[in-house]
Amino acid sequence: MASKTTDLKIDVQEGASWSRKLSITVPAERVRRTRGRVVEQVTKGMRLPGFRKGKLPARVVEQRFGPSIDQETLDRLIQEAYKEALEAEGLTPIAQGRVDDVKYEKDQDLVFQVELEVRPEIELARLNGFTVARPSITVGEEEVDSVLERLRDERGEWVPLEPGARPDYGDQVLVEITALDKDGQAQEEEGRAYRIVLGEDQAIPDVEAAILTLAEGESSEFDVSFPDDFPDEERRGQVQKLRIAVQETRKKVLPELNDEFAKSVGEFESLEALRERILSDLQEDANERAEAEVRGQLIDQILEANPFDPPPSMVETYLQYMMGEGREGAKRPERSPEEEQQYAAILEGLRPQAIRGLKRTLVVERIAEQEGLRASQDEIDERVETIAARHNRSPSEVWIQLEKAGQLEVIEREITEQKVFDFLKSQSTIA
Repeated sequence: MASKTTDLKIDVQEGASWSRKLSITVPAERVRRTRGRVVEQVTKGMRLPGFRKGKLPARVVEQRFGPSIDQETLDRLIQEAYKEALEAEGLTPIAQGRVDDVKYEKDQDLVFQVELEVRPEIELARLNGFTVARPSITVGEEEVDSVLERLRDERGEWVPLEPGARPDYGDQVLVEITALDKDGQAQEEEGRAYRIVLGEDQAIPDVEAAILTLAEGESSEFDVSFPDDFPDEERRGQVQKLRIAVQETRKKVLPELNDEFAKSVGEFESLEALRERILSDLQEDANERAEAEVRGQLIDQILEANPFDPPPSMVETYLQYMMGEGREGAKRPERSPEEEQQYAAILEGLRPQAIRGLKRTLVVERIAEQEGLRASQDEIDERVETIAARHNRSPSEVWIQLEKAGQLEVIEREITEQKVFDFLKSQSTIA
């Protein structure tokens, strides 16, 4: 139903749930008025030889500026009429409409069409009766030990090897590598220095194998082959003579796993307290992964029971967002034609993921609206207070900081989504 009185004739054709085609007719009288204003603006203050300023005859104006006047008139009319038609029909497009089939003549009705996409009206006929299997994710002592070893490794100290000792995998070396020609002459004035941890694929296998034969202070010449998966395709399979000099060798010494270590990690009185925290964190992470799996299964079954296709423009916007180019302030980088092709291929590879992610978002939003599950202000305040208490700060201080960072909207979405999935789980069987 029209929400605004207008002299336009507007016909709306619905395609898919998101597609609309507007046929808009602007009456001839309005066309004449708009063109008259354009003519007035064009000639105002204009001076041509033989004519007084602003007093150009209509015949001269049409001869000199007719096409420009028509184009300006057309642009104004289409822009104004399109905006007015959207307001009259209560439509909110999700992307700029595409103007087509324009019929314009002076002193006649202007007729044009606009194809646009609106936010889809999703009909969710079925939201219950599904069966979802919650995965069983157990956390044991092995997982705790693995985290402890990672913490020890992060806090390890590099110390020199014994004089004359050759490095082994896991050791760190500083080497100078010089490329040689077939006669053994250096191809560069100076070799290049590299700090490498052996066994972590920071050098090609033949170079690592050569380094393992040298102690600190030693050097030698080697013929090394570049592997078939070397990044520089032109060098794959080539053999290069190198002079490798080992300047420094170190091994990592890990701290003892005891109460003192636990205290160095954080506010833990003992190693047992640290293990308990790690176990708790791992279990929480496992629960979150299980919950994500449940939610994913629910969404998949809801989408299967209530199929719909999101608007193409929304998919494109979502893809750009996934690539980091749809965010506010993000600038599209300049790319060569080859890079543009690679970028397009990446987008196509991500398209199925984008479509599913967009569908999930639309379904959650629709359920929140349909069932009245959006986060209330009290719920947002309560979450902010919880965050403030956890960090020993005042709620008002945390609120201001979250608002500046744009995180209040994130909190609102998280609470809304939690309420939506709590509702969905109550309507189905979670085994």
